[in-house]
Amino acid sequence: MVNNKVIEEIYKRYDKRPKSTDCLDFGLLFEHVAEHHDIQVDMDSNELIIRSIDPSSPFHRLPLSGIHAIIPFEEWIAIVMHSSIIFLNRQNTNVSVHLKPHKPNFWERMTNAYA
Repeated sequence: MVNNKVIEEIYKRYDKRPKSTDCLDFGLLFEHVAEHHDIQVDMDSNELIIRSIDPSSPFHRLPLSGIHAIIPFEEWIAIVMHSSIIFLNRQNTNVSVHLKPHKPNFWERMTNAYA
């Protein structure tokens, strides 16, 4: 089950991009969710296109260089990026996006403490 604790752990574990996009397991996408989400890799523009997501969404086309990991779960396949995770359902066209909350840096915490 994917809960907030699991999501936090995903961000910690996959905080950096792989050395190469060849290290990503694109097979998970094409084996488990391509049928429902019409997944396509555009090699000319180096983008992953998810046609089940509205074309006006910033998550419709993802630069391959921005993907940190592709992780399988029981019901979902997760595409992990620096500040977001896209969950694609294995049985239908449902998509869920998690946006990483902003954590203020030291300077922001100091200036807000005296504001």
